[in-house]
Amino acid sequence: MPRKGNAMNKKLKRSVSAALVCAMMLTTSTAALNVAAYADNTTVSTTASKTKSYTVKGKKVNFYFADPSIKNPSNVYFVNGTDIPYMELEELLGYLSFLMNIEGLSDFKIDMKVSGNKVTLTREHEYPCVIDFADDTIYFVDYNAFGQFGTDSSIMELTGVKTTDENGKPTYIKRLTSSNNERYGSDVTFDLGAYNIDLVRKGDKYLIPIQTFSDIFLYNVGLSVMYNGKSLFFGNCSTMMDSENNITALGKLYFREKSKKDKISKALTEFNYNELCLALDTHYGLKEIHNIDSFDKLMTNTGLKSMMLSQDPKKMDTAVYDLVTRYLDDIHTKYGMSSPATGFNFGKELIETDGEGPSRDAYAVLGNGYKTVRAKFYPDGVPAYEEVGDTAFITFDAFVPIPEGVDYYKKAPTADAKDTMGIIAYSVQQILRKDSPIKNVVLDLSCNSGGSADTAVYTLAAFLGRTNLSIQDSFTGAFVTNAYIADTNFDGKFNSKDTLAGKGLNLYCLESSVSFSCGNLVPSMLKQSSDVSLIGETSGGGSCSVQWVTTATGGAVRISSPNRLSFMKNGSFYDIDRGADPDIYLTKKDSYYDREKLVEYLNSLL
Repeated sequence: MPRKGNAMNKKLKRSVSAALVCAMMLTTSTAALNVAAYADNTTVSTTASKTKSYTVKGKKVNFYFADPSIKNPSNVYFVNGTDIPYMELEELLGYLSFLMNIEGLSDFKIDMKVSGNKVTLTREHEYPCVIDFADDTIYFVDYNAFGQFGTDSSIMELTGVKTTDENGKPTYIKRLTSSNNERYGSDVTFDLGAYNIDLVRKGDKYLIPIQTFSDIFLYNVGLSVMYNGKSLFFGNCSTMMDSENNITALGKLYFREKSKKDKISKALTEFNYNELCLALDTHYGLKEIHNIDSFDKLMTNTGLKSMMLSQDPKKMDTAVYDLVTRYLDDIHTKYGMSSPATGFNFGKELIETDGEGPSRDAYAVLGNGYKTVRAKFYPDGVPAYEEVGDTAFITFDAFVPIPEGVDYYKKAPTADAKDTMGIIAYSVQQILRKDSPIKNVVLDLSCNSGGSADTAVYTLAAFLGRTNLSIQDSFTGAFVTNAYIADTNFDGKFNSKDTLAGKGLNLYCLESSVSFSCGNLVPSMLKQSSDVSLIGETSGGGSCSVQWVTTATGGAVRISSPNRLSFMKNGSFYDIDRGADPDIYLTKKDSYYDREKLVEYLNSLL
């Protein structure tokens, strides 16, 4: 279940042009952040505080965006002779502001004020962050609010689809701001010193490890700044690999530029381990359920720490793979890619040899079982929309976003639509057409493994008229409930004509243990409405949204984030990880797909 950062990855690819890169060369998007670069290979000794003294060496490198043709010169710094890459905080903040402006958040701004060893960052909506370069701490009054996408967004926003046109008119999904329920979380202090991560002040310049900035400030954006030893890259697996796990043009450059290494330096090895522990301690959302006190303790007890600190890149990458597939082993979490030191194919070979973990491998077998039975009834493939007598079936196996360049306000979807919004919109209009024979509607999510949260919200609104979705952050303790409605006939009016609710229809959702992530979210929310009956067996769970975490050596894993999708009942929040129980149980797989018999059975219940 992607977060808004995934939408940003796509927008970055199509929006960053040579003209924008030229604008980027103006250094930053905020007037207060003017980047002053050191000369290449300049070594300076300075005292940042009474207890810290550094020798800093800098070099200019290319910073790549979206594809190899889009780059900008930037400065990377190395402290006390190590190869741990740092950048100036103000330059990184400038790039972050630039990304937000690409996303359309023209009001996004970070004000930077310096007082000795302390730097205070303040967002445009006045939420601050204080970075102490003497104590190696980063303090947020409200971590969720500081990472908020814009003043018109909630502190935890589920959707990332563009909801207004060029004139500001609502499109596709509308969030009802007057219905928001926000409960802010506790203040947060990242104690970097406890992880042996050093912030560096060099005179009036403030340096932060690139990976630390990514893990704390870019995490909400869904991107990282990655350094392969030669150049900088914005990205993670979504920019280095395509949806079929094939390497992209940017990925080829990322892995080609840095030849394989037999040994990683001791300093970078230790930093890589400490930073990964910080990132996972902060951002892995299932620590409590997995009985993980800290990732250092987990990796120590499992023997992975010695592999991570071996300086052997193959052992280090294998340790990350083992951590994800053997000791976390939740379906949302997966190994993404190996580091440039081992090469792109090393990670693929690990997966091909040993799989993606017991849970993910078992889930794949389970899904194939349902699809095999379905193929007996639909050897040529199941249609997205089908009418069987007086019953309409809507079927899709993933929540797929609208393709790039498609605008349903200019051309309405047809029966050939492959994306979820197109399928839902077409189906709603068919069901509600004049003299329609439809009395029952079955949303078939029995083989649905999840996908785009935007389209899940759209689906729920189409069935319910209005849907309330709650998110709780297990890291900060924040809670949010957002209400959404959808425009399914694309007249821009968001009214009763856009929904199946209140039309006298018998609404059902077909679910199975394969129904996971967004495929679990939708039946879980329908269950709470009492307006839709669930058929089948308990859905497969998966309550956390997902996010990418990168390593300092350049690998990547996808994890279950702290943002748990939930429902609110009697003022309390309950996550949906255990799945939604059906109202009507089906005990045989044939019963899911023999639709004539299923229709006959449903009509017998009325």
